[in-house]
Amino acid sequence: MSLTSGYLTTKQTRIWDLSANGVSESSIARKLRITRQTVHKALDTANAKVNESLRETAKLNKIRIEKIEPVKGFLTGYSAHFQTEALVTFSAKNGVQVWYRHEGDCRNCEQLRTCRDTLLAEAKDRSIPLPKDSEEIMPSEFAKTLFVRITGEPE
Repeated sequence: MSLTSGYLTTKQTRIWDLSANGVSESSIARKLRITRQTVHKALDTANAKVNESLRETAKLNKIRIEKIEPVKGFLTGYSAHFQTEALVTFSAKNGVQVWYRHEGDCRNCEQLRTCRDTLLAEAKDRSIPLPKDSEEIMPSEFAKTLFVRITGEPE
């Protein structure tokens, strides 16, 4: 278990992921063949660990926390260093990630493919429908849309 994995065990990650994607505790229990009480306890533990990892990541990156929702796996805040909004996410696929709102020159960045792949995986992991041209959209543009969908806040 590490900060990147949100300090969750494999089983906690699976239960957290199913819950974050709208599966009820009873359905998770049936699917995993465990009791609903076990699911409930695992979710309590998982949410506390996700909360801790989001907060620790914000602290390490000097992000002032504005909103935190461990059940949904995100934290919004502000980076004084970069003078921009920041988003820290946790997902079963990507673990903990830090994102900064910016207008990057994605076409000339060596991280273009990595950023795009991570954003696409984040959307898929959260069951967020992808636009038809998502493979062509620059990551800084795609991120804006994705973050609005994750946080539920207006752009």
